[in-house]
Amino acid sequence: MDAFAALEPQLCWYCRTTTGPHASDNWADGHANAVIIGPNGVRSRPGLQIGISLLAPHVRYPDHSHPPEEVYLALSSGRFQHGTAPWFEPGIGGTFHNVPNITHAMASGAAPFLAIWCLWSAGASRH
Repeated sequence: MDAFAALEPQLCWYCRTTTGPHASDNWADGHANAVIIGPNGVRSRPGLQIGISLLAPHVRYPDHSHPPEEVYLALSSGRFQHGTAPWFEPGIGGTFHNVPNITHAMASGAAPFLAIWCLWSAGASRH
């Protein structure tokens, strides 16, 4: 968290302007995202984006999908859903993987939810 605290002043936080199915009513004002590596991030690397998402309490991110694979790292308690699987909590420090184009979402409970995500294109190196 010390490393993130040192990095945070360099981040450009934004709210996602598009919505999707099942977003909570407080979605528009209840979330923020920042890119760490990638377009508009602190650094850029072709084929790779690493970012962070913050949800206020009781916010449900809308269902969405995208071509790049994605991995999440939960930094606080929150829930995830992908595909038709039931919602699950990976726990603080837990991770999970989304295959390309799978519909997925996340949600906070009574406390804010913070998660790091990583997207990479099929042609990008993972090393």
